[in-house]
Amino acid sequence: MTSAPSGKEWCELARRFEGEGWDAISLPDHLGPQFAPVPALAAVAAVTERVRLSMFVLANDYRNPAVLAKEVTTLDVLSGGRVDLGMGAGWNGAEFASQGVAFDRPGVRIERLAEAIEVMKGAFRGEPFTYDGDHYRVKDLNVFPRPVQTDGIPFVLGGGGKRMLTLAGQQGDVVSISTNNTTRTQEVGGSSHLGAEVVAEQIGWVREAAGDRFDDIEIHIRVFGVAVRPTREEGAEALADQLGDPEMLLRSPFVWAGPIEAIHEQVLRYREELGITYYTVSQRHADMASPLVALVAGS
Repeated sequence: MTSAPSGKEWCELARRFEGEGWDAISLPDHLGPQFAPVPALAAVAAVTERVRLSMFVLANDYRNPAVLAKEVTTLDVLSGGRVDLGMGAGWNGAEFASQGVAFDRPGVRIERLAEAIEVMKGAFRGEPFTYDGDHYRVKDLNVFPRPVQTDGIPFVLGGGGKRMLTLAGQQGDVVSISTNNTTRTQEVGGSSHLGAEVVAEQIGWVREAAGDRFDDIEIHIRVFGVAVRPTREEGAEALADQLGDPEMLLRSPFVWAGPIEAIHEQVLRYREELGITYYTVSQRHADMASPLVALVAGS
């Protein structure tokens, strides 16, 4: 979800999506026309009972990790332990500039994200925590309230490049496979590398980094385009102007195209072939995709 004309309509949407059977509600993190993720998710928490609450994903450099840790534990308490913490290194240089935040090279941003994760994981343990890194230093940090999830708040981490997916494999509970942000120019799409063969290579990097813990990781994809049409070919053609070559889209986990039954078969196939079990669908695609929810739940 991103926004609604009023708080009332926002809450009504959240209740509707929970009622339709969706498993989680998440928000992106941009300065444009959308709600701020943490307070918007707090409103969702107040009117729902089951859905998990996530961010896809918070740009690390926009917030101090010690302060963010307190916001996240508060949201975890308010929701009864339903928070998944999505974090990323940030990619939109214009947004960094608009708020006066240095847009360092990717390696530095990823290093800073890695340290922020260490700070927040330490804060979530529920005891005074000291950390002395190259980018962050905290002394006797003791975050209240304590999180409801005593086993730790799950981290959603991901990316498209090997360095970011290595960090995600080492530290993430949910690892999101995306396109490579080094050449990214837009929020959705902007890449010619959406095919399943590329995703398989990326998941291989995650497996290598995760080692023995790989089987405990959930693999995630954000769906870039949905086109429910009588045939898969018609669906791919409908998305071609936005996302690229229709032939590539027909073999892409990032795209749901064709009749609902064919999309369902695709989801099951990539679960078996690639281990993908978690998809995020944009609010604008929810109506088209909602018939899939009951099918997948019964699978």
